[in-house]
Amino acid sequence: MADPAKKNDHAPEKVILRHRVSKVMTVAIIVAAFISVIALLNRDYQNKTYDDYEILDKSVRQDSDSSEYLAYNGHVVKYSRDGAEAFDGTNKILWNVTYEMQNPKVATCGDYVAIGDEQGTEILVTDSSEHLNRIETKLPVLNFCVTKNGVVAAVLEDAGTSWIRLYDRDGEELASIRSSMAESGYPMDISLSETGILLAVTYVRVEGEDLKSSVAFYNFGEVGANESDHYMSGYDFKDTLIPRVKFMSDSTAFAIGDDCLAFFIGDQKPEKKYEFDFDTEVEGVYYGEERVVLVRRNIGNEGYTADVFNMEGEQILTENFSLEYSDIQVTRDRLIIYNESRCQIYNMKGKLKFDGAFDDSTLLCAPTSDARKYVLINRETAQQIRLR
Repeated sequence: MADPAKKNDHAPEKVILRHRVSKVMTVAIIVAAFISVIALLNRDYQNKTYDDYEILDKSVRQDSDSSEYLAYNGHVVKYSRDGAEAFDGTNKILWNVTYEMQNPKVATCGDYVAIGDEQGTEILVTDSSEHLNRIETKLPVLNFCVTKNGVVAAVLEDAGTSWIRLYDRDGEELASIRSSMAESGYPMDISLSETGILLAVTYVRVEGEDLKSSVAFYNFGEVGANESDHYMSGYDFKDTLIPRVKFMSDSTAFAIGDDCLAFFIGDQKPEKKYEFDFDTEVEGVYYGEERVVLVRRNIGNEGYTADVFNMEGEQILTENFSLEYSDIQVTRDRLIIYNESRCQIYNMKGKLKFDGAFDDSTLLCAPTSDARKYVLINRETAQQIRLR
């Protein structure tokens, strides 16, 4: 006769195994259900559209007719001839500075904002912690930009010669490059990489009867220390004007011309990787959060086409629209087209998420991190809204 004790030697192990299998299956079912719910919610969000909004907060403002506004880290910067301030959707002041400028220009990057007077000799640099520094350039300022760590590059005029100088946020000069029409040409635009290591400059010059533009890159790190004027690479463009260059990260920049767009990639020596030519003239260029938007008027003046590119130079969206726009904002997942009275918002798959009218005249529609929330600004009010 078999021994009952021996027959059940492995019974406890079988019970434990069955329990573990049951537990794993239960967890798997819960995870699968959770993933299904997330997928359904995401699909619902992707397909959901809005045609109205609710006002979450509305504050009264009294801004002058000369005030200008721009989106800034989910907030707003207002600037005029006598000062500038940053505020959020509830009209809470984040910082403010006073000055006297005839033609103020503003550049932003991350928390930093640089403010300078065209043809003036001073650039103010401030950040979200309300620190204010003044850079004395000594020469008239033609153009400038700022990085996420407060480094400023400025194009200065000196009797037919242009200087491009880099300053730290305390105003100390870090580097200097000289240019002239006879050598490199006239500097149209400049841009620094986020850390300030790379500098991009667009030049224009005339050779005989030909107009030539070029984009040059300079490296102010260890790699470029032994190069003449820190020059690393350059590319020519014939019969077109390149008025804008912009770093989107530490290793990606784009340059826009009348009828072309070029991307340059490299964290030490940027190289031209992609170039797109267009059969119609580019009417406007907008950028933000790793996206570049080009707007062209359609042939026959029947509406517009917006082409959206990512940092890899890939065209991820082409959208035709007819709204007579005054401004465009772009985030990683939204294309916001608006004028004073109406707004259209598309996702990056071309889905029209919002098409509606503003209750009040709007000068700026600033996106926030929430895809349903926006800040609407005019000279009398600041509103925080949510789409519905």
